[in-house]
Amino acid sequence: MKILLSSNKQIIKRFLEENSKIGFIPTASELDSDRWYMEKDKKDLIEMRYNITNIEITSEEKEEILKKLDSVDAIFVAGGNCFYLLQQLKQKDIIQKLIEFANNKLYIGSSAGSCIACPSIDYVSKLDDKEDAPLLNDYHAMNLIDKYILPHYKSDEEYTKLINEIIKDHPNLQFITLTNEQAIIVNERDDYEIIDTE
Repeated sequence: MKILLSSNKQIIKRFLEENSKIGFIPTASELDSDRWYMEKDKKDLIEMRYNITNIEITSEEKEEILKKLDSVDAIFVAGGNCFYLLQQLKQKDIIQKLIEFANNKLYIGSSAGSCIACPSIDYVSKLDDKEDAPLLNDYHAMNLIDKYILPHYKSDEEYTKLINEIIKDHPNLQFITLTNEQAIIVNERDDYEIIDTE
């Protein structure tokens, strides 16, 4: 298992050679009218000389998605709404396939992509709107790490305030706050390392 949870893409170079194939999953941002942050992620990866294969969870058939996953060296799950992302993955019934992928190749999660690597995403309801995922009634996620990730810590005063409220509201959960200059390298669910990316 090798999982990279980060908002800073430059760290990917430590784990993935140039010209490697990355399956890019933009699904979490589909409901946004302006998907600039997702487009920036994709542009940055291309500029880093990776070969990008778009994997459209919502519009592609499951067989095509599985075929693409088998053809790439890593997957990059971009940011957006965690609940919508998890809903779409469950609708296509590919959560288990992504877990198997992470156990054998490189899973890269950015923002929402890092949150769904946790045991559940119920804790992010102050950050993302559950109503964007009306078909989702089970918030159990990929469970690739035994902690709960809170990305973009200290990136914005209001956002950081919400994160601190989440931590206070869930005293029984073990949280990891990540600034945009930090990443988590996960080797096993309970074996991980937090590193500075700059």
